[in-house]
Amino acid sequence: MTDKNIDPLKQRLRRLFDVAIGGALAFAAIVGVSVASPEGVGYGVWLTVLGFVLLVVGLTWLISARLTRVEKEVKRAGNTGAMLRGEIARREKAEAALLAEELFPFFNPGPTLRFNRQGSIEKHNPAASELIGRERLVVATILDLVPGLTQADIDQCIDRGVAESREVQWGDRWYLCHFRGVPDLEVGMLYATDVTPMMEAADEVHAAELRARAILDGAVDAIIIVVVGGIIQAANPATQRLFGWESDEIVGRNFDLLLPELFEGQRGDHLDILVDFSRKRRTGPVERVYRARKRNGESFPVSVTVSAYQIEGSIRCSCIVRDMSERVAADEMQNAQAEKLREQYLQLKQLVTELDEFNYVASHDLQEPLRTMSTYCGLLQRDLGENPPKRALEDMQAILDASLRMQRLITDLLEYSRSGHRDLKQQPVDLAAVMEQVKGDLKARLDETGGQIVWNGLPKVRGDAMQISRVMQNLVANGLKFSRPGVVPEVHVTSEQVDGIVRITVQDNGIGIEEQYFGQIFKPFKRLHGVGRYEGSGIGLSVCRKIVERHGGSIDVQSTKGSGSRFTVTLPADEAAQGNPDGRNEHA
Repeated sequence: MTDKNIDPLKQRLRRLFDVAIGGALAFAAIVGVSVASPEGVGYGVWLTVLGFVLLVVGLTWLISARLTRVEKEVKRAGNTGAMLRGEIARREKAEAALLAEELFPFFNPGPTLRFNRQGSIEKHNPAASELIGRERLVVATILDLVPGLTQADIDQCIDRGVAESREVQWGDRWYLCHFRGVPDLEVGMLYATDVTPMMEAADEVHAAELRARAILDGAVDAIIIVVVGGIIQAANPATQRLFGWESDEIVGRNFDLLLPELFEGQRGDHLDILVDFSRKRRTGPVERVYRARKRNGESFPVSVTVSAYQIEGSIRCSCIVRDMSERVAADEMQNAQAEKLREQYLQLKQLVTELDEFNYVASHDLQEPLRTMSTYCGLLQRDLGENPPKRALEDMQAILDASLRMQRLITDLLEYSRSGHRDLKQQPVDLAAVMEQVKGDLKARLDETGGQIVWNGLPKVRGDAMQISRVMQNLVANGLKFSRPGVVPEVHVTSEQVDGIVRITVQDNGIGIEEQYFGQIFKPFKRLHGVGRYEGSGIGLSVCRKIVERHGGSIDVQSTKGSGSRFTVTLPADEAAQGNPDGRNEHA
């Protein structure tokens, strides 16, 4: 039965109920009159009762009809309210649609899409067209454009007005997509925000974290993070290798478990002690080796570096612990070797002193028999008279020559020994003055051979004047001594200065030296000619090399047999050295 059939039935029943009420009241009035007058009631009384009953029934009917009209008016008013509510809903829906249409292109500067429940793209702004492409937006759905989005997400967005945001890559850019639903229109909105810079920054942070983790994991030193109370918060894998503790075993325990010596005699929070330790290391490099303790109780030397920093107002310390076992062992070995070298140096110094004393004594003691031989040869010659036998004179002359040669060898040996141990008196040495002195010392030989010495603008060098003079005299004397027959000997001395080094060249026109003997001529007592051909012991060039090398220089030779020799000597220049501005030449 419909509502339309029920309403008239209710009206009829209400009217019958009203008539029944009126009849009941009339019946009650008749019964009341009968009881009040048991002898009988007259005709007039009954008319009166009848009129009363009709009056009651009529009033009841009128009241019922009036109530029916009021009910109809109330019902009509209710229908009008429903109509008004519907109109309001329709207007709100229209306003929402209008708002969506107005905000759609301007709500977001990034791509903006409107989609229906099937996922089809109904509308898009220019940014979306430029980024995704107008053709693709025509054929694609929101599910195609946003990977991982499901139909359930679309229904939730449209029904509840919101859905979970998602990140999506369009082209080479990353976007964060926000979803907003319009239930009245059965559509959803997608607003995309470019988050590429944030993603790149996040990737960089992540990469930095990975690099830091790789550095921590690959570090050979133990790196331990300590927080309030000296509690270990984190440790790298090297900590396990160094101390023997697993990471989960050491985290949460106190740092003094590993380095008890660091906290000995100090009171207070261990973190404060570490912070104070880091400050002391910054104010001055205090290198100290501490004894650390492994899990098995074994102690070993370590160095500790502490850096204090803050994270969200909380102080923490990063402690780098380095195993110093190899370094300590190396230092101990180095100290032992240094002590051994010092002892060997003292022994060698003592031996050198004894050798110098021996050379000096031996040279003097060896010369005494030579002098005796020379004396007795003279006495023997006198005893033989004015006409001694020729053979006796030759024998005595041979003895005298041998004794003189031996005496010269002993003198040269003593000089060679002294040249390597004599203290150098470093001072500016004027090479021009040295050559003047050499020329004077060799005057007899210059007169004998008719030779000459030439030099040009020689500078000053730094060294021992006496020993440098010995070098120059030996080189020039050799140039005059080893001359070619029939050729007047000439010796030219030149120099050049480069980068604080003076290169001295001594060039002669003598007999020259074969290349195979270049290395031998600087060895002691090495002679390239017989004893009787050229005088000398063969020790002069070896003395020159030792003197030059003691001055930090070098000496070498270039020569061609029969064309002379060129000796080159390098010596340190004097800081105030200046060449001869006049370029003077000296000739014998």
